[in-house]
Amino acid sequence: MVYFELLEERKLCYQLEGFQPFYIDAEILKGYGVDYPISETVNQELIAGSEWYDKLFHNKSLNPVKGYIPEQTDVTKELEIHNYTGICPTNVLEVSPSSGSCAAGCQYCLVTDGKHVKDITAYTNYTERLALSLERNKSRKLFYYFSPKTEAFSETHLFNGMAHGILQVFINHYEKYPHSAVRLFIATKAGMKHLNVRYKGTSVFDLLKQLASRVQVNGSIGIMPSYLRTVLEPNVAGIEARLEVLEECRKAGIWAESVLCQPLFLPYLTTDTIEDYMKQLAGAGVKNIKPEFFTAEIRNLVLVAQYISYYDPEKIGEFFYPYLKESNQKHIKQRSRLAPEKKACIEKLALICDIAQSYGISISICNWVKRELIMEADWIKQIDATSSANGYRCLGYQTRLFE
Repeated sequence: MVYFELLEERKLCYQLEGFQPFYIDAEILKGYGVDYPISETVNQELIAGSEWYDKLFHNKSLNPVKGYIPEQTDVTKELEIHNYTGICPTNVLEVSPSSGSCAAGCQYCLVTDGKHVKDITAYTNYTERLALSLERNKSRKLFYYFSPKTEAFSETHLFNGMAHGILQVFINHYEKYPHSAVRLFIATKAGMKHLNVRYKGTSVFDLLKQLASRVQVNGSIGIMPSYLRTVLEPNVAGIEARLEVLEECRKAGIWAESVLCQPLFLPYLTTDTIEDYMKQLAGAGVKNIKPEFFTAEIRNLVLVAQYISYYDPEKIGEFFYPYLKESNQKHIKQRSRLAPEKKACIEKLALICDIAQSYGISISICNWVKRELIMEADWIKQIDATSSANGYRCLGYQTRLFE
């Protein structure tokens, strides 16, 4: 089944004048200032990543697919627990009504690792599975996260009514169980154009307003220049439209004052760019962010570097430098996703904290990141003291929703 796109076509790599794949290996990075030895294993991964990107590019496989395959899911199976690191502080179940690629097509995607070549599979009976899960867990204080593995309000979920159906399941659940303990957490890159899509006469926003005090809507907005955001996030709303969603949700009585500040690419974390970002968020009423540095397989680092090379070639060395040292190869957050070296993370995190604080914005942080960095900087212990006091945990889950 094919859907209609909500946004005008945005700039993809195929529309960048003169763009061609950029081959990367240890010798090339030496010319960009990466002055430490790179192991043969890492060098081979850089080469493989370059060859992989070249193949994706020439096969026209970097765009999100424009449709989905309908399938059924096992409705008796419990939803997956959202706990990548084993030390998450909040009980969370994932709401993922589709799998494979995502219509948003973010080139840095942490779920697909940039591989937008799989079909999108949409589970047409997912609402039944969700309803049974809510029934089982109605006495537990836990969040249902819609959705860590795909954009909640992508065209895939909107035009067939899947997003509407999921929200309606929660509405029905609360009507049946007014004292149910479960809550809904939504992270999205959508704009109001997405939330105003109607299915059988009802919009997503109409349904969100009915959930009001039992739902939290978080924006997902990384720190990067607009020209890079456009090509890295080819089919999602712009930053102004995403912030408008948070403002409109708050007017409707929905908790919507936190943002997932990810991904963070270190070369772009300058005083000026962070200052501009925080000013824009504060102006839209954002009071909390959860920063997350870009973690990725080496070949996905190569993928993102293609676009940095096109726009800002002088930043290539700075981009790769914190990842490729032999001593950093075990700094893995999940699967084979490398995190930047701890020293670089601490330095940039301190800058983010100082500027955020000046705008009255608190920081919540992943427990894994906190644990990793405390060993190098004792002040990290208190980084989320203000956000925790205000009810925010980890991704920005607002625990006051359970009160």
